[in-house]
Amino acid sequence: MVPDIKMSSVTPLLILLVLFTLLSFGILMPIITLIILGAMIAFIVRPLALKIKPYVKYETLAIFLAMGILAVPLILIIYFTASQILLLAGDIAQGISYSINGTLNTTNVTANATNNALNTDVKNLGPLDSPVSSLVDQIGKMIAQFTVWLAGQIISIIAYLPSFLTDVIILLFSIFYFAKDGDKFVKLLKDILPQDETFKKLYVQINDILKSIMIVNVIAAVLLGLLSVILYYLVGYPYVLLLGVITAFAEFIPVVGPWIVYGALGILSIITGNYVVGIVVIIFGWLIDTVVDMYLRPRMASKYTQVHPLVLLVGFLFGAITLGLPGLFVGPLIVGIAYVLYQAYRDEKVN
Repeated sequence: MVPDIKMSSVTPLLILLVLFTLLSFGILMPIITLIILGAMIAFIVRPLALKIKPYVKYETLAIFLAMGILAVPLILIIYFTASQILLLAGDIAQGISYSINGTLNTTNVTANATNNALNTDVKNLGPLDSPVSSLVDQIGKMIAQFTVWLAGQIISIIAYLPSFLTDVIILLFSIFYFAKDGDKFVKLLKDILPQDETFKKLYVQINDILKSIMIVNVIAAVLLGLLSVILYYLVGYPYVLLLGVITAFAEFIPVVGPWIVYGALGILSIITGNYVVGIVVIIFGWLIDTVVDMYLRPRMASKYTQVHPLVLLVGFLFGAITLGLPGLFVGPLIVGIAYVLYQAYRDEKVN
C-alpha cells in the first residue's frame, strides 16, 4: 500500500509542477531575456560583492557598491559621449549660421548689382522675385520639416520611455537578487539535477560559457571601437574618439550593429563630394565589422570553453536578431548549453 500512496502523490505533484512552470513562463515571457541577462551580469557582480563585503556591514550595501563600481566605466563613457555631442552640435550650429550669413550677404550683393544694371524698361515689366526671399523660404521649409521630424522623434521617445524604464528596473532588480541569492538558486538546481560525474562536468562547462560570453562581448566592442578610431583618423574625420565610442556602442545594436555608423558616415561623405573617403569607410568598416563579429568574437569565446566557434557565432548573430540586445548574451548561452548537453549525451552513449 505504501508504494501506491507514494506513486499517487508524486504524479499530481509532477503535473502541477509542469503546469505552473508553463504558466510562469507564459507570464514572464516578455521579460524572460532581461531576467536571464540580469543573472548573467550578477555572475560578475557577486564575486566583486563578496570581496567588498568584509569591509562593509551589510551584504546589500556590498552588492550596491559592486554594481556601482561596474557601472562607473559606462557612466564615464556616456558622459564623454554626451559632452562631445554637445560640442559637435555647437560647431554645426555655428557653421550653419556662418554659411547662411555668408550666402545671404553674397546674394544681397549680387541682387543689388543686378538691380542697378537693369534698365527702366525691364523694371517696368514688374517686380522680380528676390533671390534672398526664395532662399529664406527654402530655409524656412527645411526648418519646418526638421521641426516636424524632431517633434515626432521626441514623442516616440517619450512614449517609449515608460517601457524602457520598466525594463531597466527589471534588469537592475534581477541583477541585485541574483547577486544576493544566486548561490541558493544554483544549489536548488544542483539538488534537483543528478550529482554524477557527467553533471559535474556540465556545471564547469556552463560556468566557462558564462565567463566567456560576458568578457568577450565587451572585448569585441572595445576592439571594434579602437579599430574604428584608427580608420576615422586615417581618413581625416574630426571627433574620432566620439565616433569610435559611438561605433563601439553600436556593436550592441541588434541586426544593423556598427553598420549604422559606417553607412551613415560613408554616404554622407559621398553626398558631400568626398567619394574616396566614403568608399574607403564603407569597405574598411565592413571588413572591421566582419572580422570582429564573424571571426574574432566566436574565436575568443571558444578559447574559454569547449564549444565550437560556429555554435557561438550562430548564438551571437541569431540571439540578437530574435531577442534584441539581451540576445547578444542570452543567445550564445542557450546554444552553448545545448551544445555541451549534446556532447554529454553522446559521451554517455559511447561509453
